[in-house]
Amino acid sequence: MADKVLSCLICRNTDQLAVLGLHSPHVRVAFVRQSVAASGRAAFFALATGLVAMTIILLGVIVMQQQSKARQITLLGVLIALQTILGSMFSLQFLLTKISFSFIITAIMASLFSPWVTASSSALANILGMLLFPRFTFFPGFVLTAFLVGLVFGLAFHKQKLGWRNILIANLIVTMGLYLGLNSLWLHLMYQIPWLPLLTGRLVQELITFPVYSVLVVLLFKVSIVRTTLQKYA
Repeated sequence: MADKVLSCLICRNTDQLAVLGLHSPHVRVAFVRQSVAASGRAAFFALATGLVAMTIILLGVIVMQQQSKARQITLLGVLIALQTILGSMFSLQFLLTKISFSFIITAIMASLFSPWVTASSSALANILGMLLFPRFTFFPGFVLTAFLVGLVFGLAFHKQKLGWRNILIANLIVTMGLYLGLNSLWLHLMYQIPWLPLLTGRLVQELITFPVYSVLVVLLFKVSIVRTTLQKYA
């Protein structure tokens, strides 16, 4: 009976699992069993991650209070809300990958605030998205990825001339280093998926998203109202 239930649960993802080479029903059942076991491991890390996340957020709040005005704190709150919504509600979630436009808000945030504030805010938005709009098992590694994405964008965009070079370098590090490399590591730890099919399936997406994300960020900063707003609040 348990095998039948598990088979029903995974029947909707047959095509996606076939891409990973999981054609056999018995293999698919084993895959789901590993996923359930991984949920327990993820729960074990959740408490530690919560403490780390709160420390990061507290650091960001302290920095904000020391360096920013009230309107900037308000703006940061609005950006975190937008980042949470775009990253959770308005995103395409697949079995092993996720296409989100929250990077646009991260880029704007990175040009306005320091790298550490952007990083802590991105981590907070990720946690809020998982709490308010849960879709899959919580895993603390993705919070770390969100933090590092904000940090990379912050170092590349804050008080820097927003040209092709720094935009391309930042997006290359984020897409190929963090999304492809680090997130693949988290998925491997969660579901014990073999490296080759995992990286192959995700590499195709990142090869597409890298130029698309780069062009969109360049066009974003060329919009006059965006430039005016950034100059006003910077």
